[in-house]
Amino acid sequence: RGRNTEMIVLGLSFGRKNGNCDIVVKEALLGAKSLGAEVRFINTSNLRIDRCTGCGACDKRMEKGGPCRCVIKDDFPFVEHEILEADALIVAAPVYVLGPVGQYKNLCDRMGPSHDRAFMTKENERRKALGMKPLDERLFKDRFVGLISVGGARTENWTSFGLAGMHLLTFSSQMTVVDQLNLYGMGDRVNPAFHPDLMARVYQMGKNVTSVIGTPRLEAPFFGEDKGICPLCHCNLLTVKGTTDVECPICGIHGTLKVEGNKVSVDFPESQFERARLRYGGLEDHCNEINSMMEIAIAKMKQDGDKLPELLAHQKEIVPLDKSKFVEDTDN
Repeated sequence: RGRNTEMIVLGLSFGRKNGNCDIVVKEALLGAKSLGAEVRFINTSNLRIDRCTGCGACDKRMEKGGPCRCVIKDDFPFVEHEILEADALIVAAPVYVLGPVGQYKNLCDRMGPSHDRAFMTKENERRKALGMKPLDERLFKDRFVGLISVGGARTENWTSFGLAGMHLLTFSSQMTVVDQLNLYGMGDRVNPAFHPDLMARVYQMGKNVTSVIGTPRLEAPFFGEDKGICPLCHCNLLTVKGTTDVECPICGIHGTLKVEGNKVSVDFPESQFERARLRYGGLEDHCNEINSMMEIAIAKMKQDGDKLPELLAHQKEIVPLDKSKFVEDTDN
């Protein structure tokens, strides 16, 4: 659409109100605003975003021709609506224990299967064949994202899963991460505002993310300084399986580990790229996998489901603890 006032850039902060996450997101939004974007901001700390319970109600509603929408009554619909409205996102989450705060993972799970573009595409094909109303077109919008992991530790490995974990939000909806920062060491920096270079960098992130709105998603450049070992997610994590065959745990693509002197690299063949979680082909593979497992599960339950009470009878001796009998020790 080009740079115009129709561009919407949403900032999501998962940190304390007016804390470091808020500050860097707002600064990035000012960068987005400088290019003409309408900017919106949400601090989630006082919102209730419960975990996905795996109830399957979203799928059942979709199968009946309705929206693929969660039935849990909390603040998720508010955040979901703003994400669907946005053309780009700036997201910051604090790292307390190696990865992003738990509320962020709750959002990822709630935005996961119920917004999976492969499932949604196949559902729309089904609806078209049956003459039914298609799904919300916003589910298929290409969005661009800037991720900011914020950690207090001065040692980078105490934030190892920060950025990596933040990528979980992007897979299902096929959002494209075009910039990312691991802001560890904030305990020493105290406040981003004390560091003009940091503030300038997050301001530039807002401009970077906004500048690619309207670009075909696979043609969008990556602006981060650290290109990472993976050419798709630009992270540096690897799953090593005992041979030179390694895998990016974020994208799911395989490559060959190479060591030259003390320098390590990975040759990821381009034939792997379309199978990545970040690409539609990877989502479609997983969609087909899930559907095939459902067929197996339904057949197995029809055949042997009546045997389950007997097979699990021995577990009756395991009784859940009674929460009503718990009394908190406030002295220790």
